[in-house]
Amino acid sequence: MRSVFYKLFMGSALLCLSVILLTACGNTPDQPPLAVTLHAQDIKFDLTTIEAKVNQPVNLTYINEGSIDHTLAIPDLIDEQKIRPGQSAEFTFTPKHTGQFKFVCTLPGHEMAGMVGTLTVEP
Repeated sequence: MRSVFYKLFMGSALLCLSVILLTACGNTPDQPPLAVTLHAQDIKFDLTTIEAKVNQPVNLTYINEGSIDHTLAIPDLIDEQKIRPGQSAEFTFTPKHTGQFKFVCTLPGHEMAGMVGTLTVEP
C-alpha cells in the first residue's frame, strides 16, 4: 500500500514542478487572445469601444461593408491600411501598456463623420 501512495505523491510533485517551471519560463500566455471583428459601413463603425488587457494578443478582423474605400489605424499598434469595399484585413497586436487608443478611418472627413472609436487597455 505504501508504494501506491509514494507513486501518487511523486507523480503529484512532478506535475506541480512542471507547472511551476513552465510558468517561470514564460511558456504560458499572460492573457487569452481576444478576437474582435470591426465592420466599416458608410460612414460609421459598428463598434466604438473595444476593451483589452495588457499583454493580451488581439486578433482584429476589419471588414469594409461600405461602398467606398476605408482605412484603419490605431497609433502605436496598427499602421494605416486602406481596405476597399467588400474586402477585409486581419491585424494582430499585443498592447504592452495601459491606456486609451483611438482607432480611426483616416480618409478625409471620415473621422468627423463618426468613423472613430476607443480601444481601452487595462491592467
